[in-house]
Amino acid sequence: MSRITPEGIAHLERLARIHLAPEEVEAITAQLDRIVAMVESLQAVDVSGVEPTLGMSHEMAAEGEHMRADETAPGLDRAVVLSQAPDATKEFFRVPRVIARDDES
Repeated sequence: MSRITPEGIAHLERLARIHLAPEEVEAITAQLDRIVAMVESLQAVDVSGVEPTLGMSHEMAAEGEHMRADETAPGLDRAVVLSQAPDATKEFFRVPRVIARDDES
C-alpha cells in the first residue's frame, strides 16, 4: 500500500510553488514511497545496545578535541561589498524575482 498519495504530492507542489506534469507526479510518488519504506525499515532496526556516536570520522581524536571554540571575526565592509555588486541599493543587493507571488501566476 502506498504511503504517498497524489494529494500529498499536490500539497508539496503548492508548498514548493512548482507544477508537475501527471507523469512526474506518478514518478515522484513512487520514488518518495520507496524512500519512506526505506526509512521505516531503518526505524525497525534494534539499536538498543549501540552507543551513540559524536561523529562518523575515523580520524576523530579524543572526545572534544575535534571541536574548536567559537570566535568572532570582523565581517566584510558593507559599502565595499555593495559597491562591487552589479545591482544594489545603499543597504541591499538587488536580484531578479525568481518566485512569482500567488496573485501573479
